[in-house]
Amino acid sequence: MKMTAYSLRRILWESYPVLILCAVMSLGAGLILQSQLESIKTLPLILVMVPPINGINNNVCSILGARLTSALHIGTIEPKFGKQVALRRNIQATWLMSLGVFVFTSVVFFALALVSGINPVQSVAIMVAFFLASMAAIGATMFCTVWLAFVSFSRGLDPDNVVIPIITSIGDIVGVTCLIIAMKIIGV
Repeated sequence: MKMTAYSLRRILWESYPVLILCAVMSLGAGLILQSQLESIKTLPLILVMVPPINGINNNVCSILGARLTSALHIGTIEPKFGKQVALRRNIQATWLMSLGVFVFTSVVFFALALVSGINPVQSVAIMVAFFLASMAAIGATMFCTVWLAFVSFSRGLDPDNVVIPIITSIGDIVGVTCLIIAMKIIGV
């Protein structure tokens, strides 16, 4: 399906509802954090982890979303799951970028935990929990990115107006949720 040229009316018509949805979704991420306030008080370092997990996750998936929307527009990717070399390579590149950045960031949190006076065993637990949360968040958000790009394109919407705003809001919710769950599972 070929998209028509950009128009101000189309951009505004497609973007406003998306941005309102995103505002509501982002409030949801804040409410999730607020609901865990008591457990966060025991380890304030969790609050320091929220911007990196959300920021990196959202940035990496925004890159994926931008690449997918361009590929959909020029026809190098079809809006369907399946064996497509360009889709596979974009997903692989996204995983590799995420892996490298989240390994580095996990090590930084290990060092921050140690410097903050947290014992080495719990510092390792914090590092592992952050890394696991990051990988879970990136996996879920990547899937949503691909799905949203395909669905919006297939339904005649310009994915450039839809994918990145929605993905950043989904990424906020997923990042916060994965971080809280990982901390509880690891026992931090």
